[in-house]
Amino acid sequence: MTRTGRTALRALLLCQAVLVGGLTLSFPFLTLYLHEARGVPMGRTGAAIGATLVAAALGQGLGGELSDLLGCKRVMAGAVSGRAFFTALIAWAVKDAWSVPAIVALSAAAGFAGNFYGPAVRAWIAHEHPPGGRVRAYGLLRVATNAAWAAGPAAGGLLAGFSYAFMFAATAAVCVAGLVLLVWAVPRAPAARAEAGWDWGALASLRRDRRFVELCALTAAISCVMGQLVAPLSAHASAHAGLSDSRIGLLFTVNGALVVLLQHAATRAASRWRLSAVSAAGCLLYAAGYSWVGFAGGWGGLAAGVGVVTLGEVAVSPCLPALTANLAPERERGRYMGMFGLSWTLGNALGPLLGGYGFQWAGTRFIPAPWLAVGALALAAGYGFKRLGRRLTAAEDGLEPRLEAA
Repeated sequence: MTRTGRTALRALLLCQAVLVGGLTLSFPFLTLYLHEARGVPMGRTGAAIGATLVAAALGQGLGGELSDLLGCKRVMAGAVSGRAFFTALIAWAVKDAWSVPAIVALSAAAGFAGNFYGPAVRAWIAHEHPPGGRVRAYGLLRVATNAAWAAGPAAGGLLAGFSYAFMFAATAAVCVAGLVLLVWAVPRAPAARAEAGWDWGALASLRRDRRFVELCALTAAISCVMGQLVAPLSAHASAHAGLSDSRIGLLFTVNGALVVLLQHAATRAASRWRLSAVSAAGCLLYAAGYSWVGFAGGWGGLAAGVGVVTLGEVAVSPCLPALTANLAPERERGRYMGMFGLSWTLGNALGPLLGGYGFQWAGTRFIPAPWLAVGALALAAGYGFKRLGRRLTAAEDGLEPRLEAA
């Protein structure tokens, strides 16, 4: 990568950290606000959060298409602007105690507009980096994201004690700061299809790319596995291991810290191997880690399981967008990234729902049962990645083009 390319990537990573840090000041506490401050039952609160996730998934799909038509940077800037605007409205709504449906609708609008950003930033990386270097860039993007997640909620907890409205206002202000940084420091990538218009038929034609459809299905499956980490694991640790809230929080600290410490080294190592093989290995680690969680009885055992799960996370997560970028035609990278993001978000939303029902029904009869089912799903995804790899060229699978020629 050239010096200019490294500078541009650093600017993008800084922007990512600022924006994610700003979001984690408030949105992780929306559930707490609705349930405790407004008295909404947990069932309805879960439905409200689910609605915002569906809106976010739709934003992912449409944001990718717009990235090809308008250019990645314009879509990123528009997404951050929309997120800032709707989050400021949420702060106003919370301050003046608007109705709960109105606040949920604003949250869904913020999620919809803000999630145009994800496919645009992934398409920007695909444009600026050759196939052999994309997995490293996506790995660094995850490091920036997880570092912000480690710091943001702690600051958000302090702001929540002061005022929920102030907490959302702080998020809006940080989004504006991220927008200024984005516009000033991140270079513009050309629109891939600036001359084209919106075409629903072309968007639907992605189903003819069988390998990409298979990748999206595998992405949804392993994303569903990833979605077990927060809510289902918290419920299991509390009910079956007897852990306090603070001890449960330390499990997530283990996860975030390991991602920050290991992700860069892991992606550098993974760049020497086929992405499909690394993804399959990561799925095996997910299966082992979550199966272990089902039988672990204390904090140490659960922490060990979370550690193995995190190894799977650092293996799989940067490989999936890199595979998507390598499979996408140059003029359709945003479109492919949008569909990838849609699959990822829907799988991540489905994970806690299935995990909750597994905890309620199967876990009461045999405690490890839901975790063994999660492990089986991870194994199935791993087999799928291995099978997909047989139909990819070396360059598509993340190896340098010269290796394919050799």
